Amino acid sequence: MKKILRLFVIFAIIGILMYVPVAIAAPNAGDDAKKAQQKFQALDANEAVAAMTPGWNLGNTLDAVPTEGSWNNPPVEEHTFDDIKNSGFKSVRIPVTWDSHIGPGPEYRIDDSWMRRVEQVTDWALERDFYVVLNVHHDSWLWVHEMERDPEGTLDKLEKVWAQIARHFGTKSEKLMFEVINEPTGMNAEQMNHLNRSILETIRTSGGYNDERLVIVGALHDNGDNLVDDSFEVPDDEHLILTFHYYSPWDYVAGWWGNTTWGTAQDRQQMENDLRPLYERYTSQGYPIILGEYGTLGNNEKHSKWLYHDHLIRLCRQYGIATMWWDNGNDHFDRSKRQWRDPVVKDIIEEASAGNINAFIKPVDLYVRADEAVTDQPVDLLLNGNRLTGISHGSTRLVEGTDYTYDETNAKVTLKADFVAGLLEESKLGTNAQLTFSFSTGAEQVMDVIQYDDPTPTVQTIVIHPQDREENITIPLEWNGTKLRTIKAVTDATGRPVLEEKWDWTPYINYGDDFQVEDGQLELTPAFLEYVKENATLTVEFYPEGTETQVKLQVP
Repeated sequence: MKKILRLFVIFAIIGILMYVPVAIAAPNAGDDAKKAQQKFQALDANEAVAAMTPGWNLGNTLDAVPTEGSWNNPPVEEHTFDDIKNSGFKSVRIPVTWDSHIGPGPEYRIDDSWMRRVEQVTDWALERDFYVVLNVHHDSWLWVHEMERDPEGTLDKLEKVWAQIARHFGTKSEKLMFEVINEPTGMNAEQMNHLNRSILETIRTSGGYNDERLVIVGALHDNGDNLVDDSFEVPDDEHLILTFHYYSPWDYVAGWWGNTTWGTAQDRQQMENDLRPLYERYTSQGYPIILGEYGTLGNNEKHSKWLYHDHLIRLCRQYGIATMWWDNGNDHFDRSKRQWRDPVVKDIIEEASAGNINAFIKPVDLYVRADEAVTDQPVDLLLNGNRLTGISHGSTRLVEGTDYTYDETNAKVTLKADFVAGLLEESKLGTNAQLTFSFSTGAEQVMDVIQYDDPTPTVQTIVIHPQDREENITIPLEWNGTKLRTIKAVTDATGRPVLEEKWDWTPYINYGDDFQVEDGQLELTPAFLEYVKENATLTVEFYPEGTETQVKLQVP
């Protein structure tokens, strides 16, 4: 996924290799002594995969470029793994980018301090009894993509890097797994197959317990379609797991091109069409698979986001695929505050992973205009065979007939106008209250009761000078309880999309690439501003749907 920036990290070689060429990091007499000190029980690949769900990614951390802390997260602290463990996760993927910590050839020696740091983080996870996946991450597009242009030189470097990693971690617990390369690119299928076989051989002959350690391999781009393509060859190895990533449909997952919803029958069927071939070709035939990355942005509309994660996890469980949630530190778990930004989506993943059926409410965000009289508010339930067992406001249980009515036949709750009005504070815009809907099984659903007024830009026209295009431009805005949905941008003279040079079929611009919300401020990025060559109009769309405002962009 375009991780809204994912990172890089590397390992350091242990002292005994200081005078031994990395390329011949073979087993030695010390391996037997180390084996005697630690217990290692080789895992059955299918049994391990069955025990790994749900899994979580320590994203944008050790994989940051050029090093840990370079992106949106500070260096990870040990207590993060306690928090993730206590949240119900059973496995952790630790993406590592080694690029800036690798010395020059021909040795390509990994910096000692970096290796020790990666080991420290890995040990924190292993000490909490996680299954742990350790990999070579953004190196894929930093230098491994040179495989097609320079196959021998690139593979030689990757083999020497992996020889050091495997040697250093060779006597760790059997719950530590190695993933050969993340989202490989810049090579053809034949070269991909050769790379997988070569690195697998490097790991297997590196000493320690690596002859029996579980190793994870994927196809080009970690794409599921490439994994089931006839061009992909599964290495002949009994301690092997296959992997792929799933961020589909991309426009919904990433908030592109104005697509902000998911959950139609067609959407659900397409997801099944995407995943079923993996079952038919692999898991039904005894080949274990891990979905190493999946997920949406944190700010996707919550009802759709909850449905998406639930359906994906349930399908993967049905097809015997382990799942590891991508979390870049901005979207899901707030590591500084040590809390989930959206606890419900985490609970949905946990419940679906355990085989429990989740029920859903719609709307999740209940918007009430501040300048209008409050009316009865309908809430649709998608029960999926569950029963509604109650609604609460904090510790107070709502009274059916007084606070709400429930049409069980049509699965519809109606919140009474007087009750809703009593939740609202005069002149308080934004979330005024939360209601919790409980069901016979699955995750609770939490509704935000939001009082709002029309959003208003404090500046109607923004003048864009040449020097302004080099940094983000802030659109001063009073949100007034609303939330950003998406943005359209059209050129005033023609009415055509501002980004017509990139695509002419939609006026919508893309979250992350073209605009973002940073600390509550709406910002336009330089990537978008370079296309604003004449006067244009932005139409900013909000939740609740149908709410919008306009801002003029003026080019002198």
